[in-house]
Amino acid sequence: MDTPRIRSRTFAGVVACAFTGPLLVLGACGGGDDSVADPPISSSPSSSSPTSAPHRETPEHFIRRWTQAEKKMENTGQTDEYLALSRRCAACQKLARTIRTYYSAGGFVKWGGWRILSIQVHAKRLHATTYAVRNRSLPTTYKKSAGAPIQHFSGGITIELLQLERDQGAWNLTYKAELAS
Repeated sequence: MDTPRIRSRTFAGVVACAFTGPLLVLGACGGGDDSVADPPISSSPSSSSPTSAPHRETPEHFIRRWTQAEKKMENTGQTDEYLALSRRCAACQKLARTIRTYYSAGGFVKWGGWRILSIQVHAKRLHATTYAVRNRSLPTTYKKSAGAPIQHFSGGITIELLQLERDQGAWNLTYKAELAS
């Protein structure tokens, strides 16, 4: 069996990854009584703040909150909530800097988010689990600055690797990469 290769990130690749963010309809992942979120996972989030973790939050619920925060960040230029959920994730910090740069230069991002097709455990380590999130990234329109031309990504199917770790009782996304197709 071939091992998936992780696509190297050029600036364009990081920007493309920036626009493959969030809306989560969760697939099967987890099990047992410990995987039940409190409150239960729903197709539409009930929390007004993506950074408010419910009691006994599952990894799947965290991924949903995180993807909402990524979509919000890209569409508003506000990075604080996204970064609070992505401590120690170098790719996430780079994406947030790129988005801040666009907005501070008069640019914008308009992105519809992800439509999640499935979430599966990809790898487990002692203190971290990596999930393979197969999704349909919706189209994106963006402008790098006020004077820059409007550009588009048509979207499409991607598989994102998202590594989660527990940090003082809460989930934290520590690594993000797109698998090469």
